[in-house]
Formats: sequence, structure tokens, C-alpha cells
Amino acid sequence: MVAGLLPVAVAWIVGLSGLPAAHRPVTNVLAEVLAVLLLVLGWRFRRGRLAVAALAIALANFLIRGPLAELPTGPGEATLAFVLPVSLAILALLPERPIDQPLILALLAAVVVESWLVAVIGKTGANTQGEFLGALGELLKTPDLARLVFLIAGAFIGLAFAARRGSFEGSLLWVMTASAVALLGGRGPHAATLAFTAAQIVLLLGLIEDSYRLAYHDELTGLPGRRALDEALRALDGEYSIAMVDVDHFKRFNDRHGHSAGDQALRMVATELQGVGGGGRAYRYGGEEFAILFPGATPAGVRDPLDEVREKIAGRRFALRAPDRPQKKPDPPSKKSRPPRLISVSVSIGLAGPNTRRSDAEAVLRAADKALYRAKNAGRNRLVAAGDRVRPKRS
Repeated sequence: MVAGLLPVAVAWIVGLSGLPAAHRPVTNVLAEVLAVLLLVLGWRFRRGRLAVAALAIALANFLIRGPLAELPTGPGEATLAFVLPVSLAILALLPERPIDQPLILALLAAVVVESWLVAVIGKTGANTQGEFLGALGELLKTPDLARLVFLIAGAFIGLAFAARRGSFEGSLLWVMTASAVALLGGRGPHAATLAFTAAQIVLLLGLIEDSYRLAYHDELTGLPGRRALDEALRALDGEYSIAMVDVDHFKRFNDRHGHSAGDQALRMVATELQGVGGGGRAYRYGGEEFAILFPGATPAGVRDPLDEVREKIAGRRFALRAPDRPQKKPDPPSKKSRPPRLISVSVSIGLAGPNTRRSDAEAVLRAADKALYRAKNAGRNRLVAAGDRVRPKRS
């Protein structure tokens, strides 16, 4: 997530130059205020990991600015520099869960206990009354160990981001960077609290990015969704073409092969539509329907690209998982497994462009939809443009 660079960079620069004393009463509590907001949003949008991360950062900021600020730099900060990156790395590796799930509730409790333990270690130090905690704090105080922990935790988060490409994992990479600036920079509690505030802002930006992706992109196919299509339609002007695409006999396909196979077919169709020529961009319209917009192109100019992609879809075979196929490859391989079944689907396409009777994009879309159903009535697996003369197929 590139947007995370800005708040972290600003916090680092301001921390280097020094924050005016008049602004400190606001910045000192901003991380906690943002944490409350993120907890509410995490509950509302069922993002338990977000809530845990926000609480961990807020408590770390509270410790640096409060209990640990009154003590000389030592075991307390060293322990915090160990437990915080480890906690963030664990969050990156866990699946997403709502806040009210036992796993998330346990993690929230663990963050509170860890913060209490950090405060105790910081206060106890190496006193004889707390020999074990003091010795543990002194061990963690080694600077190279803290850097190593941050590097290893960051590597785990990077691997999780590479595997999932999720906005939360991307946010955690910048949160880890901000935490390293706060805990390893050695510039005092005011610079640290700026870095922790930047970390909370990064989490908020990640949630906004994730919400945008869910609103504007279809999770199954990866194509832009209906809301993105509506915005693109409003931006169309001048010459353009709209194609509506529908998977033929999709309900029958689902009934025969199952919904998992149906999802597989939709992803295959979406992949082919993404590569359509003529400058077209594909959208998931809903169900088994797709829309393709061709800005600056006439219907006559996009017929060939549409026919080409229709033929590619009809000619593509894909394998269905056999009912007796195990989820994991057996060792040694089983000889009883049947070979996968190769199946295919076809699509029908309706095409339209603006004219004197349909001057706005919504009217063109409706005309393309009517042309689509004419293509289906004419036998399916074909392209029909508004104004084409086609004969309905006799039943």
C-alpha cells in the first residue's frame, strides 16, 4: 500500500525536526483516539485483526508516553520492542475474524496482558525483588536483538502480503516501519508518539482501501463491479460502444456441475473478457452477466474483437475436480482416481452504441441488453448488435 508511506515519512521528518510544545497535548492522545475509532470500525466491518493491531499500537504509545517515559531507557522499552513486532507478525499470519470471535477476544486480552507485563518489567528493572523480570528485560535490551526481531517479523508480514495481497497485510508493513521508528529511533517519547499516530493512520487508510475494493471490485472474478460500472457509464461521452455478455445456460450448468464449477466458469470467462481487444474494459454486471465498455469506438469497430473473445471462450476447455479427487496429492499417488472432466461454456453478446434515439449511456446499456436477449433467442453463442436482423431459433 503506497499510501502508507506518506504518514510514516511525515512522522519521521517531524520527529527529526522536533514538535512544538503547543501541539503536544493533541498529538499525545491522537493515537488512542484513532484506536477507539478503529475499534468501532473493526467491529462494524468485522475486522478483528484491525482492532487488535489498533489496540496494540495505542497501548504501546501509552506506555512510551506514560509509565516508561518516567523511567530511564531500559528493559521496559526493550521488551516492548520485542512483543509489539511479534504481535503484528502473528496478526498477519492469522485469518480474518469478527471481534466477537474467541480468537480475537483472546488476542485483545493478550495485548492488554503484554502491555501490563512491559510496564512491570520497565518498573522492576534489575531490582532484587524482581530478579526474573529484570534479567528478562536486560536480555531483551540488546540493541541487535531488537533489530533482528523487527527484521524477522517484517519478513513474515512481507510473506503474508505476497501470498494474500490484502490491504491489511500491506498496512502492517508500514505499521511495522512506524513501530521501528518509534522504538529503535531513540529520539524520545514525543517522536515515538508521532510514529505510533502515523501507524494508526496507516491502518485507517488500509481499511478505506479495503472498503473501496469491496465496493468497486468483484471478489470472485477480480473485475470492477457494478458500482465502478455506474461511474464509468456517467463518464462516457462522444462515440462509444457497450457490450453485454451473458453465459449461456448458466443455471443448467450450475445444476449439473455444482456452484463451485459455476464459479470456476465465471472466473474463466472474466479472464478472457479482460483480454478483449478494441480498447474495451470488462465489468461484472451481476450473476452471470458482464458488461464491456469501449470508449471512443463504434459498434462496427468492436465487432471483430468481441467475436474473437466469444470464440476463445467457447473453445476453451477446463477441468472439473473429480468427486473422488483428494484435496491434497496422495503419497504414493492413488491409481483409482478418475481423470478430470473437461467442460466448456459459451457466451452470448449484445452490442449497442449511441444514436439520436438513445443519447445517454443508460439507454445504450438497455439497448445492448435487448440485443443480448435477441442473441440468446437466436440460438446463443453469437453476437447481435442493436439494429441487426436475426431470426429467433425455432424450438
